[in-house]
Amino acid sequence: MTTDNQPEKKPANQPPIYRLILACGNTLRGDDGIGWQIAAALEQDVSNADAHIVVTRQLLPEHAELISRAEVVVFIDCSAHAEAGQVQSIPIVPAEQLPRILTHHLDPASLLRLALDLYEKVPSHAIAITVGGDFFELSEELSAPVKAAIPDAVLAVQQALR
Repeated sequence: MTTDNQPEKKPANQPPIYRLILACGNTLRGDDGIGWQIAAALEQDVSNADAHIVVTRQLLPEHAELISRAEVVVFIDCSAHAEAGQVQSIPIVPAEQLPRILTHHLDPASLLRLALDLYEKVPSHAIAITVGGDFFELSEELSAPVKAAIPDAVLAVQQALR
């Protein structure tokens, strides 16, 4: 697993990545840290040994290069719009166009568009796995329904990776 604080050093000729997992969230904002928890659970499963797992506080333009090398990408994040603990699988396609202002906060569809525009390639399969959150205050703890959803979210990611 890599984080944005630990950049990965690779040779200039980048090899393809078959399975990429981008787990987002802020571990200091309660349920928003669920992506990191799911990534940690996935990393413990030997069946995911070939998956490239990146944990980050937010999606960044720099992730477009990794996405362009993947055949499958799974975005993991918390949702403030779903019921607490509800796991959703949402297919993602590239956005029609990039936002007018390209900042350091992108949604998955815009990031796919950026990968397509810059590298002329996107994964054949892209999906977002979200878990509804309830508690976003300063805390490193997940709420009970969100913590209970981790096994279902891990299963959803594993199904998406197949």
